Amino acid sequence: MHSKLTNPLVALALLVLFGCSDDATKPAEDRGARAPALPSASTMLFDLDFPAEEQATLSTEEIRSGKPGAATLAAEADRQNWINALVRATYVVLVTYDHLEEPVAAFALAIHSVPQLQDDGSYLWTYIFVDHKTDVEYQIFLYGLEGNASVSWRMEVSTNNPAQPLDHFVWFAGESAKDEHSGYWQFYMPVDQTIGTETARIDWLKQPDERRLTITANGSGLPNEGDVLDFHHTRAQSTIEYSSAGVTSNISWYPDGSGSITVPDYNDGGKACWDTHQRDVACE
Repeated sequence: MHSKLTNPLVALALLVLFGCSDDATKPAEDRGARAPALPSASTMLFDLDFPAEEQATLSTEEIRSGKPGAATLAAEADRQNWINALVRATYVVLVTYDHLEEPVAAFALAIHSVPQLQDDGSYLWTYIFVDHKTDVEYQIFLYGLEGNASVSWRMEVSTNNPAQPLDHFVWFAGESAKDEHSGYWQFYMPVDQTIGTETARIDWLKQPDERRLTITANGSGLPNEGDVLDFHHTRAQSTIEYSSAGVTSNISWYPDGSGSITVPDYNDGGKACWDTHQRDVACE
């Protein structure tokens, strides 16, 4: 059973971030003759399949602060380690995706568009994306150009939003291997209508028995410049590691529901564990 965040604002945010879909891996003939295969939207998203035998309710305030409140701690008296891990993992993922929500959500819609062959040999997916948080409408131009071993991707967006008009601004670019097992995405934020600056890079690996997503904040001068969030999943273990200012935090969990948290500001920085029922236990 998965953790349940009952606050509607939190649930909506997590739906955008963690609602992975493999629709983008449909056969090419469903999208356009000879068009390169669209990578799954899961290549941009963490699959935060956090263990929970019993559900937990988290507030928007707890998610925004990254720490459980007094009421939650009282309700989860024998699951302090697990609840701290859940809140902190959710917080760090949401913070990392702060500038990525819109382009990630826009890319997930590409599967519903039929690509058209361009003069340079690339394929173009065009469609409309509406950011329902702001009601801003974007015209999307997603290009895919097949090479010898990989496919190059570029998403351009235009909008007449008075607050920030854009004209074929590059939201992200990247590459995916033809075997669809690895690739990267580089995201940008606008400086003006057409020019952007780097914000984050996602390197991804997707194998039958292993998934990995590494997000590096590479925007020069941004508060989180140099931060790295790494998600690694195998059949044996799932791990989130977050490195910031030379300090690394780790949250790990196993298929049986047990796990551990090691972060600087909890348990004096020592490793804290929970069992298969998410109850606090001594670490072995």
